[in-house]
Amino acid sequence: MWTHPNPAAILSCLFLSLPLNAYGQTEGPIFDLVINNGRIVDGTGNPWFPGDLGVKDGMIVKLGDLSDAAAERTIDATGHVVSPGFIDIHNHSDRQVLTNPKAENYIRQGVTTIVIGNCGRSVVPSEEYPTFTKYFGEIERQGISVNVVALIGHGSLREYVMGPVGRLPAPEEMSQMERLVDRLLQEGATGMSTGLGYAPGIYSDTDELVALSKVLARHDALYTSHIRGDAATWRPAIEEAIEIGTRSGAAVQISHMESHYPNWGAQRIPLRLIEEARSRGLDVTTDVPPLVRGATGLQTMLPNDALDGGSESIMEYLSDPAKRAACRRHVFEEKEIHNTPVPTLIADGFADHIFIEGKSLDEIATERGVDAVEAAFDILLENGGRVGVVLQHHYEPDLRILVASPLVMIESDGSIQTFGEGVPNPRSYGAFPLVFRKYVRGETRAEAPEDAGMKILSLEEAVRKMTSFPAQKLNMRNRGMIRESMVADLVIFDPDTISDRCTYTNPHQYPVGIPYVIVGGEVVVDESRHTGLLTGRILESTRSNN
Repeated sequence: MWTHPNPAAILSCLFLSLPLNAYGQTEGPIFDLVINNGRIVDGTGNPWFPGDLGVKDGMIVKLGDLSDAAAERTIDATGHVVSPGFIDIHNHSDRQVLTNPKAENYIRQGVTTIVIGNCGRSVVPSEEYPTFTKYFGEIERQGISVNVVALIGHGSLREYVMGPVGRLPAPEEMSQMERLVDRLLQEGATGMSTGLGYAPGIYSDTDELVALSKVLARHDALYTSHIRGDAATWRPAIEEAIEIGTRSGAAVQISHMESHYPNWGAQRIPLRLIEEARSRGLDVTTDVPPLVRGATGLQTMLPNDALDGGSESIMEYLSDPAKRAACRRHVFEEKEIHNTPVPTLIADGFADHIFIEGKSLDEIATERGVDAVEAAFDILLENGGRVGVVLQHHYEPDLRILVASPLVMIESDGSIQTFGEGVPNPRSYGAFPLVFRKYVRGETRAEAPEDAGMKILSLEEAVRKMTSFPAQKLNMRNRGMIRESMVADLVIFDPDTISDRCTYTNPHQYPVGIPYVIVGGEVVVDESRHTGLLTGRILESTRSNN
C-alpha cells in the first residue's frame, strides 16, 4: 500500500487555486480545519512568517489570509508557532506500535512520524513476522496515532538466516540475505540498520555490509548504522560506515554519534570525517538524542565470545567460574578494544555513571557487598543475560557541538512507553521539546541540572532538524514542510513555554507548551489531551511520493 495523496485533496487544491468572491459562497465549509494567526515555521530553516493555514482531506491546501474562511473547525494560534510534525529518525518502538498504538509519550512531544527498526533490530524478518506485509497489516488493522517508517534490522536479518552464531555467513547464506533484503524493500522497508556494537552485528565484516548495502543502493534505500564502536574504537568505526557508503553507493545515516566516554572532547573529529566524505560526494549525515545520558545493554560489557549464541551463551559464561573470570579480565585488561563505554566506565571507576531502574551500579554493588563487575554479572544472571541500563557517558560541550552542526538531526533513541511503568530514559518523553528549552531558549530546569541550557540554535533551525531534514533523508516528498499540497502533519506550540518535564528519576511526565498535534489533518492532541484518534499511516517505501 502506497500512501499517495488523496485524489479528493488534489481536487481541493485545484479548486482553491481558482478565483473566489468569498469563501462563504460555496455550499458547506471549504476547509476541514483552519489554523489562524500562527507564526508559521515552515521547516526549511527560513524565518517564521505570519499566516493562516487551511486543511482539506488531510492535506494543506491553502496558505494565506483565511480569516473569513468557512471551516468545520478553526484553531486560533495567536502567539504560537505552527510547524510541520516532528520526525523521530531513530526510534525503537517495533513491538510497542502493536501494543500501545496511542503512542502518547511521542504524539504529545509533537512527534508525528517515527522510524523503527534501528540499531540492527527489527520485528521483520522473524518467525512471527517473516514479511512486512503481515506486520504492516496488523498495525493498520488496529490503527496508530503516529506515522511509521520501518527499517530492516541487520541483526534480525542475520539471525533469521543464520541463527545467533558468531561467524561470517557462508556464500549461500550471504546470497539468501541479499535476496531477502531485496524482497523486504519491495514490501515497503525504507532501508537497513546495523547494530555493530551488539551481537550478532559484531560478527559481520565490512564486506558483508557492503554487499547488503549494494542492494539498498539499487533501491535508493538508506543504510543507517549504530557503528561498530563508540568507545576506544570510535574513529575506525566511523570510517567503516563511510567506507560502506562509498563502496556500495548507498546513502548513510550514522546513528547517535555523540562522543561517549572516553572520547570526551573529540566531537569535531567525526564531524570533520563526515564533511570530508560529503565533499567527495557521499550522502552521509548523522543524528543525536539531546540528553547527556544515553542507554544500552549491560551485556555489552562482555567479550564477543560470551555473546556468541545469545542469552544462553551469556548465562553459560557467567555461571562457569573460569569463563566468568575471563569476562572479568576482559573488562579490566582489554580497554583498547572496548567498543562500548560500559566496560570502560566500570574499569575506570565510574560505576556511579551506570543506572539500572534509577539506581547506580555503584549503589547496587555496595548493597550486595561485591564490586561493580560482580554485581553486574549477577544482575545479568538474574535477568536472563540482558539488562537495559542508562549511562551518563556523554559530554555536554561535545553535545553542543553536535547539536549546532547543520549535518545533525534530532532523534530520541527511545520507545513508546506505558505511563508509569519502569524507569526509562526520559528522552522517550521529552527529547524534542527539550531542544527548544535547552538549546533555543537556553534554559536549565532546576530538577534536571544535568541537561543545562545554552542558546545555540535558532527556533527555525531547531524545527528544520526535526522536520524537513529527516524528511529529505528518508525521501519523503510530501511531509516535513508547510507547503500547499503537503500532508497536514502539524504541531502548534508556544515557543516561550514548550519544555520537557521528565527527569531521570521520574521520567513519566509529559511535556508542556504543545496544545495541538495534527496527524493527517486530524487533531490527535487537542488542548494538550489525546483525543484517542489513530490517524497515523504506515509510510511504506518512502522513496515514493508518500
